[in-house]
Amino acid sequence: MMLVVNLEGRRWICDVGFGEAFVEPFPLEAGWEEEQDSGVYRLHVEGDEWYMERKEENNWRCLYKFTLEERTFEDFGEMCEYHQTSPSSIFVQKSLCTLQLPRGRLTYIGHRLISTEYTKGGGSVKTTQQLTDEEIPGLLRDKFGIVLSGKLIPKDEDIVIPKTHQPDSSSKLDLNTYLQRIGIADYMALSQTPSLSNLRTIHRHHVLSVPFESLSIHSGEKIVLDVGWIYEKIVLRKRGGFCFENNGLFLWVLQQLGYQPRVLSSSVKNEMTGVYEPPLSHMMMMVELEGRRWLCDVGFGDGIMEPFPLEAGWEEELDCGVYRLQVDEDEWYMQRKEEEVWNSIYKFTLKERTFEDFRELCEHYQTSPSSFFVQKCFCSLRLPGGQLTYMGHRLISTEYTKGGGSVKTTRQLTEEEIPALLRDKFGIVLSGKLTPKDE
Repeated sequence: MMLVVNLEGRRWICDVGFGEAFVEPFPLEAGWEEEQDSGVYRLHVEGDEWYMERKEENNWRCLYKFTLEERTFEDFGEMCEYHQTSPSSIFVQKSLCTLQLPRGRLTYIGHRLISTEYTKGGGSVKTTQQLTDEEIPGLLRDKFGIVLSGKLIPKDEDIVIPKTHQPDSSSKLDLNTYLQRIGIADYMALSQTPSLSNLRTIHRHHVLSVPFESLSIHSGEKIVLDVGWIYEKIVLRKRGGFCFENNGLFLWVLQQLGYQPRVLSSSVKNEMTGVYEPPLSHMMMMVELEGRRWLCDVGFGDGIMEPFPLEAGWEEELDCGVYRLQVDEDEWYMQRKEEEVWNSIYKFTLKERTFEDFRELCEHYQTSPSSFFVQKCFCSLRLPGGQLTYMGHRLISTEYTKGGGSVKTTRQLTEEEIPALLRDKFGIVLSGKLTPKDE
C-alpha cells in the first residue's frame, strides 16, 4: 500500500512503509530518476503499469510495480491476514526490524544485526554482527527504541514458494473424464435431460470417489479458486479438496449437464466452540427439479450423501446418517443426528452467490492459524455405510448404524506409513513432502 498526493502542479508518491524505498516524496513522472539518502531510484512505465526501481551498484532492481487505480484502506484486509499467516510471507519466515538512517540503514533479522552505509551512485557497504537470544531485547531497546510486551521468537527461515500445478493449456475440461473419475463409465450412460435420478447418481458417486482433504495446505501447494486448476487437481491428478474445490467442480458439472444450479453460502458451526463461522465459510448449491428444490453438497466432511429436499422440517436417513432441515425466519439449519442428539452442521439463507464470492475465505482457510484446515492435516472419504479418515498420525474408521449412531476405531500411524496409506486407501500420491499435523 502507498499513497499519491497532488501538490503544486505535480503528483508525488508517498511511501513510508517499504524497507528499502525512498526517504522523501518521489515525483510520479515516467522516466524520473533521483538520488536520495537511501539510494538512487527511477520510475518507468509500460502500458498502464508503473515500475519503481532502485539502483544497486550498476544494476537496476525492481522494487514493485503498480497502477493508478484508486483503492481504499479496507481493500488490504485480506493481504494483511495473508502476510502474517502464510509460509510464503517474509513477515512469517523472518523476525525483522529495520530503520533508515541518514545515508544508511540498521537492520535486525533473526540472529543478525546488519549495518548498511550507502555510497554515491547506488553503492553500499554492509557489516554483519551475530547475536545471541539474550542480546536481542537490549539491542531492540537501544538501537530501535522498541520494548516488546511478549516474548520474541527469533526467526530467519527460507521463504516457502508455494507449488502450483498449471493445467496443460492445450487440454480442455472434459465431462466424460470427470465421470470416469467418479466411477461412471460414460456420459452417454446418463440421459442428457436433467433428472432427479441422474442428479442422485452423480452426487453420490462424487462423494464416494473424491476425498474431502486439506493435504495441499500441508505439502506446499497453494489452492487456487479456478475451475480449470481444480479440474486438473481432482480429475487428472485424482486428488480431493475442501468445499470450495469439490463444490466448485460440481458446480461446473451441473452447469454442463443443464441443471442450472444456484450457488448458496453457509456459516459452518465450529464443533469445538459452538460458534458459527463467517457467512461465506461453506459453499453449496440449490437445484430446482421436478417441482421441488434440492440442496447439493459434495464438499462437506460429514454432510449429505445425496441431494436433500429443501423443505422446512424435512427429515431423512441416508447411508451416512440422519439429517433434517429447520427454519428460523430466513435462516435454514442443516442438522445431523448423533445418537439421540440433533447437532447443527451449518446455517444458511437462500441468497444467491457466485463462485468468486468465496475467494477471500479460500485464502483465509489455507493460511490462518485459526483455520481447521491449517491446524489439521487430514483426508476423509465416504464409504457405503461408513467413512475412512486420515488425520495427523491417526487412521479413523467409522461405521454408521441405524438411527444416527456410529462405531469408530482408531489406529496410530508412523510418518513412514502415511504416504503408502494415502496411496492405497485414498488413491492419493502427493508431489510435495507432507507435514502431518493435528493441533
